[in-house]
Amino acid sequence: MKKRKLSIILIVVIVSLVCVFIGGFYFFTHNKSYKNKAIERGDVIYLNGVPYSTTSELDKYKVTNIKICTTDAGRKLYEIEGYPDYEYIAGYLLWDGNIYKKE
Repeated sequence: MKKRKLSIILIVVIVSLVCVFIGGFYFFTHNKSYKNKAIERGDVIYLNGVPYSTTSELDKYKVTNIKICTTDAGRKLYEIEGYPDYEYIAGYLLWDGNIYKKE
């Protein structure tokens, strides 16, 4: 009986550790906000000191679920598929969304 309880506890601990590992991996691959900083000043967003302004020149795009960071005003910035170098980024504040281009 004691062996069975011990093996159940061991299985629960292993499953918990695997879940924590998978969750941490997902966080660090889909959330880059721990290494980026953005400040909003008027219509311009400064992401790591680089200015971005709104644009309408990008017609077809897909916003990824990879969060770059949150600005000081609360706008969430996301990568756009095909632009991992942040040439274009998407910014959302509630339902208001804009595309920003690096200046």
